[in-house]
Amino acid sequence: MSESTPASPWITTGPFRTAGALGLGRFSLSTVAITHLAATWFMVGLIWTIHTVHYPLFAEVGADAYIGFQASHVERIGRLLLLPWLIEGASAAALLLAADRGVRRSAVIGAIAMAVVLVISGFWSAPAHAELADGFDPAVHSRLMTADLVRTIAWTIRGVVAVDILRRVVRARPH
Repeated sequence: MSESTPASPWITTGPFRTAGALGLGRFSLSTVAITHLAATWFMVGLIWTIHTVHYPLFAEVGADAYIGFQASHVERIGRLLLLPWLIEGASAAALLLAADRGVRRSAVIGAIAMAVVLVISGFWSAPAHAELADGFDPAVHSRLMTADLVRTIAWTIRGVVAVDILRRVVRARPH
């Protein structure tokens, strides 16, 4: 297989060379796609759990315990999502920079969905959590739930895109 063949199984050769700059060494494109899929679907499951289980419980905690509960939520969820989100981001960057055109096109769709996640997180979720740190407010909680539904849908789109990326990588592998 020539170095310029887009279906190269190694992300450090030919058009996949830029992944080396990300410190990914000679990981196969399949390994990156599988890693991306696993990290993304971990995050999809986490965000759906937060949206359907954890955030609704905010209204049930009670005023006396709420401030401590909110602080614990932010700290614990932050620790839980840090590594998988970093892995998801690094693998997404590798796919954007290092993959063939079909995979890259899907990775761009995933990047747009992540931009939605980041905007929602930065401009709605984080400020809502900051307001809720002072005590439960039903109006703020409602805003958080609405914004989080958009974020949850965007992350679910990322999960579907991650499946498509792996499908494209597997189909492009030489047999």
